[in-house]
Amino acid sequence: MRRPIRCKSKLVVAILALLPCLQLFADTAEESKSAAPGSIELGSMNWWDDGLSEMCYYDAEDSIYGKKRRFTRVHLVNRQWMDRVSGVKTTKDAEDAVPVLKFNIAEEVPTENYNYRYLTTVFVKRDSLEPFKMVTSSQEWCGTTFKHLRWGVSQMEMKCFSYFGGEGDGEFGLDREFVPYESLPLIARGLVAGGSSRTLKVLVPLRGTHLVQPIVEELHLAIEGNEGDQQPKTRKTDAGSFKVHRVIAGHKGSVSAWFEVEADSPHRLVAFSSGGVNGVLKHFEKRAYWDRSNSSSFHPVGAAP
Repeated sequence: MRRPIRCKSKLVVAILALLPCLQLFADTAEESKSAAPGSIELGSMNWWDDGLSEMCYYDAEDSIYGKKRRFTRVHLVNRQWMDRVSGVKTTKDAEDAVPVLKFNIAEEVPTENYNYRYLTTVFVKRDSLEPFKMVTSSQEWCGTTFKHLRWGVSQMEMKCFSYFGGEGDGEFGLDREFVPYESLPLIARGLVAGGSSRTLKVLVPLRGTHLVQPIVEELHLAIEGNEGDQQPKTRKTDAGSFKVHRVIAGHKGSVSAWFEVEADSPHRLVAFSSGGVNGVLKHFEKRAYWDRSNSSSFHPVGAAP
């Protein structure tokens, strides 16, 4: 763990803070050396080019305080452009614009006295599904925890904060050749869209109320069934009947996660078990959720899950 540099001069601090960012996130040929974790087909689909958000609502279950909790989990995916250096949203025509898919996972889990709220956002490059940035945060009545990750030319930098005693602030620098666990739903969709089985370096799940040490493990992702003869199965949910492939993420015979992905385009995630959360699709809509005049077909105004 690296400790931040402290200096009395605000100007010096600003310069010191800026130089590593420019070096780490500058656009160079080195950035293309990492192995692409997904398929080009998913990110290049014109499904994303209407400017709307793909919104999937899941009947989900998580365990908090040793008890199973039922709630609605929402996955939102839409196109966006990110500034290569600053790592924030920009416009399509900006000089340093990077086209990405923004993947939001919104969760509000009820417990006896208050709700646990989680928001995880993963940004992946459209042309490869390589990670660009991730932010995950949790809020409950005891406090707030967050983790912020950026993938640069040579490494990933992670900053985090936890309100728990003995945790507090933390900074980590890791090799950039891995993907966040929270991006696996998109990678599984990419595999069904036209990718091939692969072994990836995956960071342990970060979504949660505590600081997590950035440990990396290898996971093999493959479509369930005999290679070259994987027939889709039927999965019936409240959202309809789907032909799906099951993608398994595992290591040395053990299964870390599985994802049932729609066999046909746009390869929506229909069911999953990942990071301790299980979910089954119950509703789908495509809309501009940021448009206050465009109400949801799932929940009434003021009652978003």
